[in-house]
Amino acid sequence: MNLTTKTTSIGLAAAAASALLLRGAVGTGILAGYLAGAAVTGACLVRQRRVLETAPRRALHTMVEGFLAKLAAIVLLILAILLVPGLRQRCDLAATLVAFGGAVLLVLLPGTVANARLLRERRAA
Repeated sequence: MNLTTKTTSIGLAAAAASALLLRGAVGTGILAGYLAGAAVTGACLVRQRRVLETAPRRALHTMVEGFLAKLAAIVLLILAILLVPGLRQRCDLAATLVAFGGAVLLVLLPGTVANARLLRERRAA
């Protein structure tokens, strides 16, 4: 189990515990935001790792793609909460945004370190 998996799991446990403790719309927002942020960031990291293994010169390109994917995901999540009938009452927007941001940081930082290590090893070889 690598550091990215550990931090993602710890974050999920913390989000679930917070959701259980706070309950209601805030709890739902925390869980939804964390799951969305972790899923999008994890998918972007996997894509970046694949590109680093095959075409390392495109590293910066995949980082920009990842940023844009997270930006699109947060915009779609906000639109869903605001426009889907009944979802606004069941899912707190502020809690969702904070949890999404927290998930992105918890998954992105160790994932980026692992990908940078992979790139350094490839350059050294």
